[in-house]
Amino acid sequence: MKLAFLLLVLVNVALFAWQHGVFGHFAESGREPERIARQVEPERIRVLSEREVQVLRERAAAQSRAAAAAAPPTPSAPPPGAGIDLSVAQACVEFGDFIGPDLSRAETALLRLGLGSRQSARTVEAPGWYLVYLPPFKTRAEVDRAVADLKKSGVKDLLVLTDGPLRFGVSLGSFRDPELAKAHVASLTKLGVTSARVSDKPTAVPATRLQMRELDAEAAQQLATIAKEFPSQSVRACNSG
Repeated sequence: MKLAFLLLVLVNVALFAWQHGVFGHFAESGREPERIARQVEPERIRVLSEREVQVLRERAAAQSRAAAAAAPPTPSAPPPGAGIDLSVAQACVEFGDFIGPDLSRAETALLRLGLGSRQSARTVEAPGWYLVYLPPFKTRAEVDRAVADLKKSGVKDLLVLTDGPLRFGVSLGSFRDPELAKAHVASLTKLGVTSARVSDKPTAVPATRLQMRELDAEAAQQLATIAKEFPSQSVRACNSG
């Protein structure tokens, strides 16, 4: 009996000590209001006004612009003729490489330079293109008739091939992207051209490089103006490959 009474007293003492933090504090529950009491300076939390939000956005945009201005400029592709100075006389320059109807357009534009025999052309190979073409004909007469029929059908971008395994064939365009080449074949089919083909792999196609010699300053400046009409072509010094 005494033992039971003593145990009861000890339990009550332990309970009293626990309630008064003698054994430390246990984690509080996550329910209200204990959770709110644990917030760090909740009185400082407030909803920003629309004007304050706008100010913060403008400040962030200004910082982005400043960072962009400080960044080094991205190099861009040089314009035609950037490799040489076409504001002064040039001993010898080359223009191109031209494939298709751009060649005749460039030659017509260059007539204004009045170079005569100081202008010439040479054939070079333009690698890495998918060729849309008509298979070779047996004779030049046959290919000439085919070209005339193509022009009547509305085909403008064409060139008779005079060298290589496709001699007396007809080039109908060259494309870096094979899907663009296939799309061109489809458009030709709508014009009634049913025998057009696409090369199985990128092949070198003949291109024309125009060479001009003994250009005075005025002619060089005129060439610079003409080059702007052909942004995909470049002007380079002779013997540059």
